Amino acid sequence: MIIIDSSKLEDTNLNNISSQFNSFLIQTADTFSFSKSNFKIVSKIKPNSTTLKNLIFAFNVCRFVKSNAIVIANKDSTIGIGSGQPSRLDSCEIAINKMNKFFKEKKGDKIIAASDAFFPFVDGIEKLVQSGVSAIIQPSGSIRDKEIIKFANKTNTVLVFSKTRHFKH
Repeated sequence: MIIIDSSKLEDTNLNNISSQFNSFLIQTADTFSFSKSNFKIVSKIKPNSTTLKNLIFAFNVCRFVKSNAIVIANKDSTIGIGSGQPSRLDSCEIAINKMNKFFKEKKGDKIIAASDAFFPFVDGIEKLVQSGVSAIIQPSGSIRDKEIIKFANKTNTVLVFSKTRHFKH
């Protein structure tokens, strides 16, 4: 039996280590605690406090999902997750399919989505909006951020940017 005293272990010292094919990846744990001040509302339509709270919830869920994560949520519950795909659009389609399979929308439901990284093209956000998503949170940093904002405004979609990416591998 080995006993390990972890009482002095700090969150800042945690690393995730994975190995494959004679190589390994060391990734620091994603433990940052987000608040409203860590985000910037970039769309013309502003989220109410409940929508913003749900967006932050979904963005926090993204940290535990494999890279190219898309989390669709409603009322502090995940209703669709897509991840681990080489294409963010593919992750959107998987999350939407899961949502359609397991979630029955009721009148007044606000379906929101979060992405662990920026959308490099409008197609992913377009697919989410077409499926009923009314608010999206994502990190900024794409050379096409202005196109994404323009599309959100054109479709009356709430769009919130973060300066933080997740990317769990």
